[in-house]
Amino acid sequence: MQPSATDSLEATILPDFEGLEHLSLPTGQGNVLAGADDVRIGIDSAAAVAVVQLNRPARRNALTQGMMDRLVALLAQLDRNDAVRAVVLMGTRKGAFSAGADIGELSRLTTGEAHERRFLADLNGAFEGFSKPIIAAVEGLALGGGFEVALACDIIYAADDAKFGLPEVTIGTIPGAGGTQRLVRAIGKYKAMELILQRQTISGEELAQRGLVNRAFKPDEDVVLEAKNLAARIAAYSRPVVRMAKQAVLAAENHHLNAGMAVEKQLYYMTFSLDDFKVGTQAFLNKQQPDFTHH
Repeated sequence: MQPSATDSLEATILPDFEGLEHLSLPTGQGNVLAGADDVRIGIDSAAAVAVVQLNRPARRNALTQGMMDRLVALLAQLDRNDAVRAVVLMGTRKGAFSAGADIGELSRLTTGEAHERRFLADLNGAFEGFSKPIIAAVEGLALGGGFEVALACDIIYAADDAKFGLPEVTIGTIPGAGGTQRLVRAIGKYKAMELILQRQTISGEELAQRGLVNRAFKPDEDVVLEAKNLAARIAAYSRPVVRMAKQAVLAAENHHLNAGMAVEKQLYYMTFSLDDFKVGTQAFLNKQQPDFTHH
């Protein structure tokens, strides 16, 4: 049987990553992960959960191009790492998740340069192509690009008093990392218009009532630990089945109903060839807990 994931999580204290193994990252000249601490990572190997932290607290975790490059590189590495089956993305404890893009950097960007660099396309692509579940654990501010990063995750846990918003119009631009599209799909055109066209924030509690935030937590509750506990529960299931389930759900966002149903059927039939299908069904029939092999 698999070890209980929640046992090791209860002893984990964040954001110092006590009890987590540091992921061995490649080093060397030209490597975007080398010599930087503004995106941190630790792994709970017993639970198969990685915790990624945006770590620029003095600037409320404002996202520089370097941070985004490192986040993209980390996601690519975690997607290839079979020891990781779910990811939690957090900001500063009791501080900010992310206040958005670094405005100093953004102010120097021209239209031509944005097209040439395909600005933010790699960040969007990193989340869209990530095959494992990502849970955003949001405390404090999630504004602009910070809100968009949370929206790019699969599940959002947030503090009741976390503040979400897309205030880009106040600095003469619009959301550019999926905010206008994902927010409309999540809460509808009218509320999205209200949030995007003025400097209005919305709390984690209200977003939970509207179905965008999965769960909102009181001040005496630990958002990050709860997100890790959820990640561990998900990671205990079959890795290929969880991947297929995520793919099928995302098909509903990107396809009309008939096409999405076709994707679901294809993935559903594929599960019948998995070792874990045999493990799961036999365990059910024998009234036992399944011990998934992740194949």
